[in-house]
Amino acid sequence: MNKKIIVFDFDGTLVNTMDRLTDIASHVMADSFGISEQDARRLYQLTSGLPFSEQLKTLYPDAAEKTSAAAGVFERQKKEGYFNEKCFPDTIETIRYLKEKGYAVIISSNSAHDLLEALVKKLDIPCDLALGWKENFGKGLSHFLYIMERWGAGPTNMVFVGDSLKDGEWAYESGIDFIAKEGTFQKDDFQKRFPDVPVISKLSQLREIL
Repeated sequence: MNKKIIVFDFDGTLVNTMDRLTDIASHVMADSFGISEQDARRLYQLTSGLPFSEQLKTLYPDAAEKTSAAAGVFERQKKEGYFNEKCFPDTIETIRYLKEKGYAVIISSNSAHDLLEALVKKLDIPCDLALGWKENFGKGLSHFLYIMERWGAGPTNMVFVGDSLKDGEWAYESGIDFIAKEGTFQKDDFQKRFPDVPVISKLSQLREIL
Protein backbone atom coordinates (compact mmCIF):
# COMPACT_ATOMS: atom_id res chain seq x y z
CA MET A 1 0.00 0.00 0.00
CA ASN A 2 1.31 3.44 -0.96
CA LYS A 3 0.06 5.27 2.13
CA LYS A 4 1.39 7.99 4.39
CA ILE A 5 -1.40 8.20 7.01
CA ILE A 6 -2.68 5.30 9.13
CA VAL A 7 -5.92 6.05 10.98
CA PHE A 8 -6.89 3.71 13.80
CA ASP A 9 -10.20 3.17 15.50
CA PHE A 10 -9.68 3.02 19.27
CA ASP A 11 -12.06 0.74 21.20
CA GLY A 12 -11.48 -2.88 20.21
CA THR A 13 -8.68 -1.95 17.80
CA LEU A 14 -5.93 -0.39 19.91
CA VAL A 15 -7.40 -0.86 23.38
CA ASN A 16 -9.07 -3.97 24.79
CA THR A 17 -12.33 -2.29 25.81
CA MET A 18 -15.06 -4.04 23.86
CA ASP A 19 -15.86 -6.84 26.31
CA ARG A 20 -16.47 -4.36 29.13
CA LEU A 21 -18.40 -1.94 26.92
CA THR A 22 -20.55 -4.77 25.58
CA ASP A 23 -21.31 -5.93 29.12
CA ILE A 24 -22.35 -2.40 30.15
CA ALA A 25 -24.44 -1.87 27.03
CA SER A 26 -26.22 -5.22 27.29
CA HIS A 27 -27.23 -4.54 30.92
CA VAL A 28 -28.43 -1.02 30.12
CA MET A 29 -30.37 -2.08 27.02
CA ALA A 30 -31.98 -5.04 28.76
CA ASP A 31 -33.10 -2.85 31.68
CA SER A 32 -34.27 0.02 29.48
CA PHE A 33 -36.01 -1.82 26.64
CA GLY A 34 -37.17 -5.09 28.17
CA ILE A 35 -35.08 -7.41 26.01
CA SER A 36 -32.80 -10.26 26.99
CA GLU A 37 -29.14 -9.52 27.61
CA GLN A 38 -28.28 -11.97 24.83
CA ASP A 39 -30.37 -10.01 22.33
CA ALA A 40 -28.96 -6.75 23.69
CA ARG A 41 -25.38 -7.95 23.13
CA ARG A 42 -26.20 -8.92 19.56
CA LEU A 43 -27.82 -5.56 18.80
CA TYR A 44 -25.00 -3.60 20.42
CA GLN A 45 -22.34 -5.45 18.45
CA LEU A 46 -24.33 -5.19 15.22
CA THR A 47 -24.41 -1.39 15.46
CA SER A 48 -20.97 -0.93 17.06
CA GLY A 49 -18.82 1.90 15.75
CA LEU A 50 -21.50 4.53 16.29
CA PRO A 51 -21.71 6.53 19.53
CA PHE A 52 -23.97 4.59 21.90
CA SER A 53 -26.65 7.29 21.73
CA GLU A 54 -26.74 6.91 17.94
CA GLN A 55 -26.86 3.13 18.23
CA LEU A 56 -29.96 3.44 20.37
CA LYS A 57 -31.58 5.97 18.04
CA THR A 58 -30.98 3.57 15.16
CA LEU A 59 -32.45 0.63 17.07
CA TYR A 60 -35.31 2.50 18.78
CA PRO A 61 -36.14 5.55 16.63
CA ASP A 62 -39.52 6.14 18.32
CA ALA A 63 -38.30 6.04 21.95
CA ALA A 64 -36.42 9.32 22.35
CA GLU A 65 -36.84 9.64 26.13
CA LYS A 66 -35.79 6.06 26.81
CA THR A 67 -32.81 6.23 24.46
CA SER A 68 -31.58 9.49 25.99
CA ALA A 69 -31.84 8.13 29.54
CA ALA A 70 -30.17 4.83 28.60
CA ALA A 71 -27.32 6.63 26.83
CA GLY A 72 -26.71 8.69 29.95
CA VAL A 73 -26.49 5.59 32.14
CA PHE A 74 -24.11 3.93 29.67
CA GLU A 75 -21.78 6.92 29.49
CA ARG A 76 -21.62 7.24 33.29
CA GLN A 77 -20.80 3.55 33.73
CA LYS A 78 -18.30 3.63 30.85
CA LYS A 79 -16.47 6.57 32.43
CA GLU A 80 -16.20 4.82 35.82
CA GLY A 81 -13.68 2.28 34.53
CA TYR A 82 -12.40 4.12 31.49
CA PHE A 83 -8.94 4.92 32.84
CA ASN A 84 -8.31 1.32 33.83
CA GLU A 85 -8.40 0.17 30.21
CA LYS A 86 -5.29 -1.39 28.67
CA CYS A 87 -3.81 -1.50 25.20
CA PHE A 88 -3.54 -4.78 23.34
CA PRO A 89 -0.04 -6.24 23.89
CA ASP A 90 1.26 -5.26 20.44
CA THR A 91 -0.34 -1.79 20.16
CA ILE A 92 2.58 0.40 21.25
CA GLU A 93 5.21 -1.65 19.44
CA THR A 94 3.22 -1.61 16.20
CA ILE A 95 2.60 2.14 16.29
CA ARG A 96 6.28 2.81 16.97
CA TYR A 97 7.19 0.60 14.01
CA LEU A 98 4.79 2.47 11.71
CA LYS A 99 6.12 5.85 12.81
CA GLU A 100 9.70 4.69 12.23
CA LYS A 101 8.59 3.78 8.70
CA GLY A 102 7.44 7.39 8.23
CA TYR A 103 3.68 7.02 8.61
CA ALA A 104 1.54 9.56 10.43
CA VAL A 105 -0.50 7.64 13.00
CA ILE A 106 -3.88 9.05 13.99
CA ILE A 107 -6.64 7.79 16.28
CA SER A 108 -10.27 8.35 15.31
CA SER A 109 -12.89 7.40 17.90
CA ASN A 110 -16.48 8.11 18.85
CA SER A 111 -15.55 8.23 22.51
CA ALA A 112 -15.82 11.73 23.96
CA HIS A 113 -12.82 13.76 22.83
CA ASP A 114 -11.61 14.88 26.27
CA LEU A 115 -11.80 11.34 27.68
CA LEU A 116 -10.03 9.90 24.66
CA GLU A 117 -7.18 12.41 24.85
CA ALA A 118 -6.72 11.74 28.56
CA LEU A 119 -6.59 7.95 28.12
CA VAL A 120 -4.23 8.16 25.13
CA LYS A 121 -1.92 10.27 27.28
CA LYS A 122 -2.18 7.90 30.26
CA LEU A 123 -1.41 4.87 28.08
CA ASP A 124 1.44 6.78 26.39
CA ILE A 125 0.27 5.83 22.88
CA PRO A 126 2.75 7.55 20.51
CA CYS A 127 0.24 8.82 17.96
CA ASP A 128 0.44 12.11 16.04
CA LEU A 129 -3.17 13.04 16.76
CA ALA A 130 -6.18 11.67 18.65
CA LEU A 131 -9.66 12.70 17.51
CA GLY A 132 -12.69 11.88 19.62
CA TRP A 133 -16.36 12.74 19.33
CA LYS A 134 -17.51 16.33 19.57
CA GLU A 135 -20.87 17.72 18.46
CA ASN A 136 -21.09 17.47 14.66
CA PHE A 137 -17.55 16.08 14.54
CA GLY A 138 -17.19 12.33 14.82
CA LYS A 139 -15.56 9.26 13.38
CA GLY A 140 -16.11 8.93 9.67
CA LEU A 141 -16.11 11.59 6.98
CA SER A 142 -15.79 14.62 9.28
CA HIS A 143 -12.67 13.18 10.94
CA PHE A 144 -11.25 12.05 7.60
CA LEU A 145 -11.73 15.47 5.98
CA TYR A 146 -10.05 17.18 8.94
CA ILE A 147 -7.07 14.81 8.71
CA MET A 148 -6.74 15.27 4.95
CA GLU A 149 -6.78 19.05 5.25
CA ARG A 150 -4.28 19.10 8.11
CA TRP A 151 -1.84 16.74 6.41
CA GLY A 152 -2.42 17.96 2.86
CA ALA A 153 -3.41 14.45 1.81
CA GLY A 154 -6.12 12.76 -0.23
CA PRO A 155 -8.16 9.61 0.37
CA THR A 156 -5.67 7.45 -1.53
CA ASN A 157 -2.92 8.45 0.93
CA MET A 158 -4.83 7.06 3.91
CA VAL A 159 -5.90 3.72 5.31
CA PHE A 160 -8.34 3.14 8.18
CA VAL A 161 -7.93 0.21 10.58
CA GLY A 162 -11.01 -0.76 12.59
CA ASP A 163 -12.86 -3.61 14.23
CA SER A 164 -16.46 -2.97 13.17
CA LEU A 165 -18.50 -3.24 10.00
CA LYS A 166 -19.43 0.42 10.48
CA ASP A 167 -15.73 1.32 10.38
CA GLY A 168 -15.52 -0.37 7.00
CA GLU A 169 -18.61 1.46 5.73
CA TRP A 170 -17.18 4.84 6.77
CA ALA A 171 -13.90 4.08 5.02
CA TYR A 172 -15.45 2.93 1.76
CA GLU A 173 -17.99 5.75 1.69
CA SER A 174 -15.07 8.17 2.04
CA GLY A 175 -12.93 6.53 -0.65
CA ILE A 176 -10.38 5.30 1.89
CA ASP A 177 -8.89 1.79 2.03
CA PHE A 178 -9.84 -0.30 5.03
CA ILE A 179 -8.08 -2.98 7.06
CA ALA A 180 -10.34 -4.98 9.35
CA LYS A 181 -9.26 -6.26 12.76
CA GLU A 182 -11.01 -9.33 14.13
CA GLY A 183 -12.58 -9.20 17.57
CA THR A 184 -16.05 -7.69 17.59
CA PHE A 185 -16.55 -9.29 14.15
CA GLN A 186 -14.77 -12.21 12.54
CA LYS A 187 -13.09 -12.56 9.15
CA ASP A 188 -16.19 -14.05 7.50
CA ASP A 189 -18.33 -11.14 8.73
CA PHE A 190 -16.01 -8.59 7.16
CA GLN A 191 -15.51 -10.45 3.90
CA LYS A 192 -19.23 -10.96 3.37
CA ARG A 193 -19.63 -7.18 3.43
CA PHE A 194 -16.24 -6.22 1.95
CA PRO A 195 -14.99 -9.18 -0.12
CA ASP A 196 -11.49 -7.82 -0.83
CA VAL A 197 -10.68 -6.31 2.56
CA PRO A 198 -7.50 -7.48 4.34
CA VAL A 199 -8.35 -8.92 7.76
CA ILE A 200 -5.90 -9.14 10.66
CA SER A 201 -6.28 -10.80 14.05
CA LYS A 202 -3.58 -8.74 15.77
CA LEU A 203 -2.01 -5.36 15.07
CA SER A 204 1.50 -6.69 14.53
CA GLN A 205 0.26 -8.25 11.26
CA LEU A 206 0.21 -4.74 9.79
CA ARG A 207 3.94 -5.17 9.23
CA GLU A 208 3.06 -7.69 6.50
CA ILE A 209 0.61 -5.34 4.78
CA LEU A 210 1.96 -1.79 5.06
